[in-house]
Amino acid sequence: MSAPRPAVSVVIPTLNEGAGLEDCVERLRASASRDEVEIVVCDGGSADGTTAAARRLADRLVEAGGGGRANQMHRGALAANGELLLFLHADTRLPDGWLGLLRAAWSRAPRPGATAFRLGFDRDEPVYRLIAALGNLRSRWTGVPQGDQAVACRREEYLRVGGFPPVPLLEEYFLLPKLAALGPVVTLDARVATSARRYERNGPVFNALRNSLIVALFRLGVPPETLKRLYT
Repeated sequence: MSAPRPAVSVVIPTLNEGAGLEDCVERLRASASRDEVEIVVCDGGSADGTTAAARRLADRLVEAGGGGRANQMHRGALAANGELLLFLHADTRLPDGWLGLLRAAWSRAPRPGATAFRLGFDRDEPVYRLIAALGNLRSRWTGVPQGDQAVACRREEYLRVGGFPPVPLLEEYFLLPKLAALGPVVTLDARVATSARRYERNGPVFNALRNSLIVALFRLGVPPETLKRLYT
């Protein structure tokens, strides 16, 4: 008899995330059983201890090589077994009770095309609260949650619409509109806590303005391959 299919496959793209992956997986293990949640790490060619940690801690390691995060997540989705796919960055912490919230959202009618949590950071300074609030407003305006918001969709529907395309960034803007045609994109009333490290490196205001500029230029027709030069 085959093993029961997990309800959720958490797909974690990694690149040199050895320091944080163990904590990420341990939090997931503490919040759900292996029968409920499958953890798939899809690595993009890490040079630290990420793959060793993934082999030890995750249910499945997919070594995706290059091609960027979109390629990693697509390869991870293809290898996953869960009915739902939850795409989670290794430096993002899910809210307490995330699995119950996810199940409740996907049991309602009309069934979502995709879900995401509200954006939040692991820093509580006013500037990060403001950036999170503006990010949530942008997600509602565009109908496209950010990758940091832990986007989820049904695996069957992910495959039906073609999954993440091989683009260097803004991959959610290619996938989510297709899923929205199948059902509403629902933002759950709970916050993730994503790492502020990228904002700390470049400065929170600069980083937030740059990200908004990239989205605006993309919506004006500038291709992701060109916009990648702005993203460091």
